[in-house]
Amino acid sequence: MKRRKVLILCIDAGSHDYLAASDLPTLQELAESGFYRHANAVIPSVTNVNNVSIATGTFPETHGITTNYHVDRATGKGEFIEDDRFLLAPTLFQTAKASKFADKTALFVTKKKLLRMLASGTDIAVAAEDPPDEYIQMAGPVEPIYSAEINWWLLRAVRETLRLEDPELVYCSTTDWVQHKYAPDAEHSQQHLVMLDAIIGDIVNEDPEREIYITADHGMLAKTVALDPGRVLTERGIPASSIPIIKDRYVAHHGNLGGAAYVFLKNRDEIPEAIRQLLDTSGVEEAYNTEEAAQIFRLHPERIGDIFVLADETTVFGELETAVEPTNVRSHGSRHESYVPIIGYNSPWAATDFEYNLDVGRLFLESLR
Repeated sequence: MKRRKVLILCIDAGSHDYLAASDLPTLQELAESGFYRHANAVIPSVTNVNNVSIATGTFPETHGITTNYHVDRATGKGEFIEDDRFLLAPTLFQTAKASKFADKTALFVTKKKLLRMLASGTDIAVAAEDPPDEYIQMAGPVEPIYSAEINWWLLRAVRETLRLEDPELVYCSTTDWVQHKYAPDAEHSQQHLVMLDAIIGDIVNEDPEREIYITADHGMLAKTVALDPGRVLTERGIPASSIPIIKDRYVAHHGNLGGAAYVFLKNRDEIPEAIRQLLDTSGVEEAYNTEEAAQIFRLHPERIGDIFVLADETTVFGELETAVEPTNVRSHGSRHESYVPIIGYNSPWAATDFEYNLDVGRLFLESLR
C-alpha cells in the first residue's frame, strides 16, 4: 500500500484577493490539478482561533481557544494565550501518532506562541522566530519577525525537512506582517507571495505524490475607524470593559485593533440593554450574548465575554483613550475577513467536502478512524 503523506500549509491572511492579485503559477497548477474552494474561516477570524481549529479539526466549542487574549470572567484577570494550557482537544499530530498513521510528524510556524500551543505530538517543531541552530544551517540566518523574509525562511525549512526527514504529517503556518502593511496589489505583497509560490513549487517537484492543502486563517482589510465598546457603554451609563480578540504581543502588526471583541459588564442584568446600545452604535454590525454567540459561532461558552461584538467592514475595536478614534490600519477579526480559499492537491476528497478551513483537519482525522 502506498505510504500516505500530508502537508497542510496555512498562509496567514492568504485570502482569495491576495492570491488573485499575484502571479502564482504553482498554486494555479495545484488548483487546476486538484481543486480550489472558496470557504469560511472560523469567527472570530484571528490567528489563534483558526490555526487551532485547523490543527485539531474542531470548532472552538471543542478545542476551547476563542481568542488571542483570555479574560477570566470571575476574576477579571487577563493573560495572553501562548501555550497549550487552554487547549481542550488533541492535535492532528497526537492523533496521527496514536493511530499509527505517522512515524514522524512536524510543525513549522513563524510565531513562537503557536509552537507552544500546537507542538504536542510532534517529532519536529520549529518556530522561525527562534529556530534551532541546525535549522539556521539548513534554511539560512534568522530573519526579523516583522518581515516577508521570515516566511520564506520558514518554507525553506519545510522544504529541506521534507527532503531529509520525509515526515508523514506536516503542518506549517506563516505570519501576516506583509498583509497587515500592504494591500493585495502592492509590490511588497506580490513579491512575498511569488517567493512563497516558488518554494512551494520546489516542494511539489521534489515530492509530487504528497497530499497538499493550502488555506488561510483569515483575510485582511483596511480600517478607518477605531471603537472601544467598553467605553461606549460606560459613557452611556452601563459600566463595561472590552478586549479586542486580536490582542497579542505582536502589536506592530495591528496595534491590537481588530474586528471582534468580547465585552464584560459590571452588572450582567444589563446585557440586553447593552446589546441594544451597541447595535445602535455606528461601526458595530453584530452583538450577541454569551449563549447566542456560543451557539451561532460554535464558541466555548466559558471562554468568551458577556457580549460578543463584530465590527463592520471599516471598523476595528480596541482599548482606547476615547470611545471613537480615526485610524489607518489593515486588520481582521470580523465576519468580513472570514472568507478563505482552500487548495487541495492529490486529495481523496472533492472541493465540496470543504466548508470551513478546519475541514482540512477534520477530514484528515476522520480518515484515520
